[in-house]
Amino acid sequence: PMSQSSKKRSLTRRSFLNRALVAGAGIAIVPRRVLGGPGHKAPSEELTRGIIGCGGISRSHLGMGNYARILAVCDVDKKRMEGRAGQIKNPVKQFRDFREMLEMPEIDIIHICTPPHWHALMSIMAAKAGKDIWCEKPMSRTIAEGRAVTDTVRRYGRVFRINTWFRFTGGFY
Repeated sequence: PMSQSSKKRSLTRRSFLNRALVAGAGIAIVPRRVLGGPGHKAPSEELTRGIIGCGGISRSHLGMGNYARILAVCDVDKKRMEGRAGQIKNPVKQFRDFREMLEMPEIDIIHICTPPHWHALMSIMAAKAGKDIWCEKPMSRTIAEGRAVTDTVRRYGRVFRINTWFRFTGGFY
């Protein structure tokens, strides 16, 4: 018969092997894109964005995507929205109401590519929803709207960027 210490040791080895097999299977099943590591960015380390407005100016926002993956697009014109969604390499959610997109907790940045009369309202609502904002120009229609955006962005600790950077580079005009 086996001694108590031998039984304990063999159970410990068996337990260790079982745990190692389970852990190894888990690593083999979990995709590399989820784990991160060399050459792979884990989703928790990746910025994400949504684009409101799928008209002509939004096309340039697709090319600005090396810093963040697009998760959603929104436009009241279904055909235009579907066309823009088809230009994005990964599957995206599509919304006709921007307020529904703002409810997505996985979106970090909202690009506002709508007609100017929407910019201030959407920026304020995005900041309140905990999103950073990349807004097309003009920021607002009035000084009061601009101040309301600035106040809200500060109050909620968000980042606001107006899309005028290329006007200061050579060769634009």
